[in-house]
Amino acid sequence: MRISLSFDVEPDLHSGEFIGITEGIPRILSILDKHKVKATFFTTSDCIENYPKIFQNLKKNGHEIASHGYRHVRFDDLNLEQKEESIKKSIHVFKKYLNQHPMGFRAAQHSVDINTSKILSHHGFKYDSSKTPLNLLQVAFFPKRIKSNLLNFCSNPRKHKSHNLIEIPTSSLGLPFVSILPRVFPKSAQKIYFKLLELIYKDAVFYAHSWDFISLPRSKIDRNFPHNRVIENFDFMVGYLKKKHDFVKMNELIN
Repeated sequence: MRISLSFDVEPDLHSGEFIGITEGIPRILSILDKHKVKATFFTTSDCIENYPKIFQNLKKNGHEIASHGYRHVRFDDLNLEQKEESIKKSIHVFKKYLNQHPMGFRAAQHSVDINTSKILSHHGFKYDSSKTPLNLLQVAFFPKRIKSNLLNFCSNPRKHKSHNLIEIPTSSLGLPFVSILPRVFPKSAQKIYFKLLELIYKDAVFYAHSWDFISLPRSKIDRNFPHNRVIENFDFMVGYLKKKHDFVKMNELIN
């Protein structure tokens, strides 16, 4: 099984600050460097504009920087002109500060739609990673966010039927392969989850947020399951999986 670690980088939950960038990303990198793993960072372009050197260093050190839109807004709430403008502004920032065109895209809160996918393809994106099929957490806690593709399961990247864009969804077994796993579940339960992943997936995608690795005083889940637990268990997760599996960046999954 190939595993891709991905991180959504955006202003911090509740506060809108950038501590997830200045403190969260270094904590992520200390674990990735320890285990010699490269990852993909889906970044809103306003974060790049505010902290260009952080993202330039990520690129220099071999990590992939992909697009999370220009600002952290739901794409299915934007009209066609606004979607186009957000994507074009994002590309402009990537070229200005990173001297590259982003290859991948992830919409805020899984909010990709067919028009967004068509715009991405038109502007030269190669893959989208906005969907999380079989995500029962969405059903339980965020039903209004679900507009399609809840059961559109696939274990490997595939192309959209209507246009030339590869979909690489976040992996899920009802419980998605995201930060809730290291935040909430003990190591014994995580090991069971990993074994189930191995049975189903050839390519598994994990994602967390940069703010998962910092203190969030206004967050109920962070008060009950603090970020220090995320850091410890994420370190365990990467080390445990590295013994058996290969880690790749998202853009390597489409090759």
